[in-house]
Order: sequence, then structure tokens, then C-alpha cells
Amino acid sequence: MERSPRDCCALCGNTEFHPKLTISRRGDDFSIVQCGGCEHVFVADPPADTANHVEIEKIDWAFRPRHHQIRRLILAHLKSGQRVLEIGCGRGEVGYLLRDDPVVYQGYEPARGLSDFGIRAGVPIIQEIYRGGDTADAIVIDNVIEHVAEPRQMVEVAARSLRPGGLVIVITPNVHDVRAIFPQFRKRHLWIPPDHINYFSARDIDFIFTAANLPRPQRFRFFPLSLKDYRFFPRAFSETLGLSIFGHNVFAIRD
Repeated sequence: MERSPRDCCALCGNTEFHPKLTISRRGDDFSIVQCGGCEHVFVADPPADTANHVEIEKIDWAFRPRHHQIRRLILAHLKSGQRVLEIGCGRGEVGYLLRDDPVVYQGYEPARGLSDFGIRAGVPIIQEIYRGGDTADAIVIDNVIEHVAEPRQMVEVAARSLRPGGLVIVITPNVHDVRAIFPQFRKRHLWIPPDHINYFSARDIDFIFTAANLPRPQRFRFFPLSLKDYRFFPRAFSETLGLSIFGHNVFAIRD
């Protein structure tokens, strides 16, 4: 596996790291460190290519409740004909759910296989890394920033592409997820390089939004939930209290 060692923190640029732990997965060792400046936790020696180049024949749709919640937030905020851009859309589940709604969707996904699958199903996907130059009324970054070498830069590019009054949605795991007290959860969902190479606290998310000149992120709370989402009511209740005890499900509306 080709590696791309990091010489500075992708959030604050600090060059002082403190070793946190070493994780062995799939026959490779990964060094997880903590920034000496902002205390962000990340993999110091991630793979050079973090895209998931799975074979199209081995995948199917992977709809999750969060995809429906994203759709509800978008439809609650956007007007007919407005534009949705999703960065790192994978198969394009959000785009597929929006296919009959009165909005215009465009996904960006560099990983072949995943993007090939979505395109075959009729989802508009550009098979490239999104580097800006487009504009939208809503931008979605769903479980992506934990995978990329420059998460702050990704959100900054998204913010520059967002029209005034536009909605940005970011979902990512929480390094302080309360479920991490269980070893099996940590093994399956938290310390999982090379899949996840960044581990975000609530303070990290606030930092990224501020750096991107976005308003302070709002937690989903009960806004996008239906009665079918009763399993997520504890999460929504904690978010109403200002706590992120599970993952980070946040949004902001640009001034």
C-alpha cells in the first residue's frame, strides 16, 4: 500500500503531533496521532488513494435512514428548480431518492464502481473529485470528510460553491461517540484506517465551519425525522440539549 505521510494537521496546519495509538488492519499498521495545536485526531500515514474502488458487480444500493433525513432537509429548504450538489456521493443514494422531486441533483464521485453503479441507475454523477467551479442551493457531504486527506479544504470548497441562503449538510462519525465505550463498536466503526483517516470532535466541526466562513453548524435534532425514525429520537433529544453523543449530523444556512 502506497502511503502519503502527513507533515501537518489538515485542520490547523500545526506540525507537532502526539502519538495516540497504532492500529493494525488488513495486515498493515497505521499510526494515529493527535495534533499538538487544535487536538484533532488523525492517521499520520494514510494511504495515497483513499477512494473505494469496489467492483460494480459486488455492490448494491445501501440506503440508510440518514439518506431520507437529508432528503427531508433539502425539500424543506429548497424551492422548485433549485440545485443540489453532493460531494463524494458514492452510489448516489441521495440523488436516487430525489429523482422525482422538483430539484436538480448533481453528484461528484471519483471512485469507479460506486459511481458506475449510480450512473447505471440513472443518477447524474460526474466521476471526478469536486474542486469547485459549480454552484448550488444545497450541498451535501455525507460521510466523506473522515476519508479524505484535506477535510477542511473540502468544506471550504463547498462553502465557496454555495449560493446565498443555501444549505450545507455535513455528516461524519464522532470520535467521542458514546458507543465507543464498547470495544466491538470501536473495532467496527471508530478506529478503522485506512477507511477512516480523520476522527472529529464537535470542536473540530465548529472549527471547520468557521474556517469555511459558514455559520456555526446546527445539529439535526428532530428537524428531519419522521415517526419511522423513532430509533433516532435519543440522538435528536441529545442534540436538542446541545450534545453530540453519537455521530455529527449538522447543517448550516449561508447568510
